[in-house]
Amino acid sequence: MSHSQQVEQSASAVRRMWERHGVKQPLRFIAFCLSMLPIPVIQQVGQAVDRHLSDKDLDNRLQTLWDKVVTLNATAQTAETVEDAVIEVARAVELSPELQQETRALLQELGVRQKEFIAISEERSFQSILNSLVVAESAVFSSRSGATTNIEGTTVHADRTLLHSTGESKNYINHSTFQGIGGSVGMQGMSTQGNIMVQGSSVGFGPNSSLIFGGNPFLVSGTCPNCGTLNQADRRQLVGHSHIQCVGCKATLPFRLPPA
Repeated sequence: MSHSQQVEQSASAVRRMWERHGVKQPLRFIAFCLSMLPIPVIQQVGQAVDRHLSDKDLDNRLQTLWDKVVTLNATAQTAETVEDAVIEVARAVELSPELQQETRALLQELGVRQKEFIAISEERSFQSILNSLVVAESAVFSSRSGATTNIEGTTVHADRTLLHSTGESKNYINHSTFQGIGGSVGMQGMSTQGNIMVQGSSVGFGPNSSLIFGGNPFLVSGTCPNCGTLNQADRRQLVGHSHIQCVGCKATLPFRLPPA
């Protein structure tokens, strides 16, 4: 799943709201909120928001939040498309920790919370959950039979989160936080094996389970022909470039990315 797909889904949900309730600028903020969610949840939450739109208190709250966004970034209001507006709202929210907290609080109050959230990758498949907010009583991220689940820039609000990986599979977690009752756990640049349970500020390990530093599925490497130094980089940061500087001898070297 790419974030651009999440933005497209959230924009479509807001356009459906406009058809029912009329075009209202603050709904661009709702589109941004929905874009933080995994794709399977966007439609469900969009329907919940739709049911609440006749609520005057919600309308006033949205207007207040929208005014804060426009004060920080007026382009959010003038952007031609909902998709473009989502990007501009994100830039405004990034500047304000207060808006970040209010965004998460609004999402939780609008019916995001589910009993269980499950993401399963199997048979050497690859799944990415990027820049998302997951709110549920329990969450399960499961990778089986050589599959990989990539969780980045994501916040998981759950009483219990299970990170499960078996059969040469792995979950890779970067810049993500697991928040539960009594605390939270942040993970950056780590992969999991076996069964890892996160509850509050504690991490539990099942039999033969482990947390491993590294394991980035996007990591590519090559040896410098001049000095023999092993150079490694995230392939996403190399897109659009044709040369890399060796960390050893500082020589500038041409490269070609292997197939994804």
